[in-house]
Amino acid sequence: MAKILVISAHQDLQQSVSNRLILADLEQHFGSDLSVRCLSGLYPDYRIDVATEQAALVAAGIVVLQYPTYWFNTPAILKKWLDDVWTYGFAHGTGGDKLHGKKLFVSTTTGSPKEVYDGNTAPLIADLVKPVEASALYAGFAWHGVEPLYGALYSRIANKE
Repeated sequence: MAKILVISAHQDLQQSVSNRLILADLEQHFGSDLSVRCLSGLYPDYRIDVATEQAALVAAGIVVLQYPTYWFNTPAILKKWLDDVWTYGFAHGTGGDKLHGKKLFVSTTTGSPKEVYDGNTAPLIADLVKPVEASALYAGFAWHGVEPLYGALYSRIANKE
């Protein structure tokens, strides 16, 4: 099995029930084939160690971007990570073939239930991840789609009652 790299981009993972459960489930199913990089814990100052992150990507066959959807977007630290790590000469441009053929998945959570993401009230999740998909394809990844977990905020509130 190919090594799986999970880039966890929750701003405060200890406050998240659903994102922690997703990571725990991945760890249970994939064990030693899984490597998780929790960006907010590694880089609270947003100073990304580019060489370390690029090495982790090179070693992986499958990459999972796991994050909560905030205001119809990725968390700021994930955008910063993408900007800093997927550079010219690494992810695109001359010599930028280091990600070619690797599989990329998105796992995201939403606060609102699925019914909100109907294309009228809010955009479809598939539309919200289009910038990530376009970036992945441009970098040579094999895009494998998005797996949303809807209504995380409501399940958190229900667990507190």
